[in-house]
Amino acid sequence: MKIFLVLVALISSLMAADAESAAMELDYYENFDKALTVAKKENKLLMLVMVQDPCPFCDKLIENTLSDAKVKAELKDVVCVVIDKTGKYPEAFKTSFVPRTYFLDSKKEKIVAEALGYAKRDHFLMTIDEAKESQK
Repeated sequence: MKIFLVLVALISSLMAADAESAAMELDYYENFDKALTVAKKENKLLMLVMVQDPCPFCDKLIENTLSDAKVKAELKDVVCVVIDKTGKYPEAFKTSFVPRTYFLDSKKEKIVAEALGYAKRDHFLMTIDEAKESQK
């Protein structure tokens, strides 16, 4: 029984949504300032995803929604960054609840859309569309 519990704990820790592994898995930036600099230079929308470890809904957002092929295709022209809510980023984005996703106009550094909590693919795609519409 102890071996089973140890294995479950080990497997759970491997699936945890810490920002560093999520950034690596999704090919996102993990530094807000660097991502913002790139977004400004390329005149692109910036998506900021806040996570923490442990957080089962952060895991679901990363594994189910952000890893989805349609979502990835819609984000191809967006600079994406994932950070831990305890990490370094502007005070304006501090939140108690995760996951939280912000879409920013990189030039004005203004929030144009946001999603609180886990969102399934279709709902998340609508949020991406809302953010992109604000850029027109």
